[in-house]
Amino acid sequence: MELSIHQAAKQLGEVFPFAWHGPLEEQTYCGRTVRFLGDADLVGTVVGDGQGFTVTGEARVTLDSVCARCNRAFEEPFAFSFEDRFVKAVLREEGDESYPFEGDVIDLTQAFMDELFLQLPMVSLCKPDCKGLCPVCGVDLNRFRCDCAEKTRISAFDALKALSFEDKEV
Repeated sequence: MELSIHQAAKQLGEVFPFAWHGPLEEQTYCGRTVRFLGDADLVGTVVGDGQGFTVTGEARVTLDSVCARCNRAFEEPFAFSFEDRFVKAVLREEGDESYPFEGDVIDLTQAFMDELFLQLPMVSLCKPDCKGLCPVCGVDLNRFRCDCAEKTRISAFDALKALSFEDKEV
């Protein structure tokens, strides 16, 4: 994901639009493997200020996800906005949260992945009202009905029912 900043370096303060379309390789983050279906689209602007460049934009990808409730694979469209700062590697200070670059090209790959992982939901659901799997028989409750839940209604308060507080001072 390379972005040429040749023109933006010549005309500081001017806003230059850019667009990028291309494939992404699967990534692993905190034990979660993220697979991409199709290409990613980035649209944004780059502005130079003499010290570095600010890149702002929108990204759209389609993820090959697995539902956290029913364990079914599905395509998950995902869009996010980003704003990142890039500073020449030789000017970057210790602890600076900007991304380094050299020459007339900024590589957006690391910034893109960082933003994606920061904004990615903790879990993916095939639909907001996914019913998940039956905890007893394992059937997908979105597709089939079972009567296991009615037979084995378990409540977090069942253990309290067994307690007796009669004749005890609380």
